[in-house]
Amino acid sequence: MELVSPDRVMRLDPVFGAMGLEAARSIWSPSQLSMREKACLLLAGDVAVRELGLPFELHVGMALSKADMSVEAVRELLRHVAPAAGLNPTSRAFERLADVLVELGHRPESNAVRTSTPHPAAPYPADALGALRAADPKLALAIERQSSELWARPGLSHRERLFASLAIDIASGALGRAFAAHARMALGAGITLAEMHEALRVLAEYSTVRAWEATLVLESALRSAPTSRGGLVARGERGREPRTVESSVEVERYERSVVNEADASGLSIVETRLVEKFTGGIVGEGKATHLRLERADGTGTLICYERIVGSVAGLTGSFLLKAEGAMEPGPVVHGRWEIVDRSGTAELQGLNGHAEFSADRDEASPTGWRARTSLTYWLEPLLTS
Repeated sequence: MELVSPDRVMRLDPVFGAMGLEAARSIWSPSQLSMREKACLLLAGDVAVRELGLPFELHVGMALSKADMSVEAVRELLRHVAPAAGLNPTSRAFERLADVLVELGHRPESNAVRTSTPHPAAPYPADALGALRAADPKLALAIERQSSELWARPGLSHRERLFASLAIDIASGALGRAFAAHARMALGAGITLAEMHEALRVLAEYSTVRAWEATLVLESALRSAPTSRGGLVARGERGREPRTVESSVEVERYERSVVNEADASGLSIVETRLVEKFTGGIVGEGKATHLRLERADGTGTLICYERIVGSVAGLTGSFLLKAEGAMEPGPVVHGRWEIVDRSGTAELQGLNGHAEFSADRDEASPTGWRARTSLTYWLEPLLTS
């Protein structure tokens, strides 16, 4: 992985610089965490330790150039961590971000608006704020309201927000009840223990001793976490233990239309509509709508919604997914998708999960494209009537 401005790190000190670049190459090398998730961990960590100098500048550069994050996504990350990291430190992070964006040739302005739409489900487990609610109900209510608003905003995936929250806990050394709650939320969202351990290794950049302590606290917190939830009953094999299934995807129909021609930036807005046939762990038909930002060479980024009707590991029904990805030379398309909360029907009611996908040219396919996806999923217990 090519790093941003390695020469500037080496100029600090030859020994220290070599140590820093070795750590950075290890962090940014391919692994089970996405590049965006790593960027979220590091930028949140910068805010937590109030380090807005060269490391923050380099992390912003990597987020924008290597992790396919937009300027608005970086801004959304700062919004998400602001209450936990502190409004004053985060205001300084926004000031520094504006300077870095100008230096990197990006416009620093934002047209984002604040919305009052709450998260459809309480972001924190029901018992997480119990002790705080007993000690100070007003503070507990304020945290609930803030989290309900922030976790519902677009721009970051649920996993990315969870990694950012864990980063604030770990980098700042706050390993109490909030850390335990975020760890349980991460498991509930399908983030595996192995992925959390990798996040801890990434965050060792801020302090190996804090990462050391956090690793041990994490094990203890998960061992003592409740294994059942009041008012819920399991149906069949329902529960929060994630499973992974592999699927092949054949693109049976592909329609492309230019929504907005390229301007001086070289970017055009393109809509594509796909009908896809899934086989393997997922069996059925998917109908997808992509909105793409394309360059003249075909590279760019995409966002997508798709409804799949069929079965997952033998359970039938339908569900919606939302995806983000990138088109790269090759041509290759890759990215991540998440199941839209509460979109499952029939036997897939309560389905939740996330997946990686990749697609490339295949002349044997009717449309010339074929894809693969690896879905990690779980079935939420259902409320009794």
